[in-house]
Amino acid sequence: MANVPKSPVPRGRRIPLSQFWLDWRISFFLLGVCVLVLGVALVALTARPTVVPSVAGSSPAIHRERAQFYEGLGRIEDAIRAYEAAIRQDPTDPALYRALALLFDREGRFAEAIVAYERFLQLEPASPEDSAIRRRIAELRQGR
Repeated sequence: MANVPKSPVPRGRRIPLSQFWLDWRISFFLLGVCVLVLGVALVALTARPTVVPSVAGSSPAIHRERAQFYEGLGRIEDAIRAYEAAIRQDPTDPALYRALALLFDREGRFAEAIVAYERFLQLEPASPEDSAIRRRIAELRQGR
């Protein structure tokens, strides 16, 4: 037993101070790498120019879902284009005009909002929202 070399690993619970700080530096470095990777992934997911593939020639329902998706992402111009594409395919759906009018109204495009609100009222004259929409049209015309 006398010929067994002494172990280079420290005995007991004490870790040399230099080793302790090295472990912390490695841990912080790895944490930083994880945060960087997650941040890049998040940016890549939210900043893709075409998250939903082009659906030219598809049904108005798909364009409506696409518009709602873009609206949820905060990409209002893309949502407006998708609603307009749905309206081109089904110009008799009042819900499309209502959704488009609300987007125009929220974006401050009041002249376009008035046109879309009026078209909604033409297509659905017995709407439960009729009086509220007429009040909003009057407010927009007065410049509020």
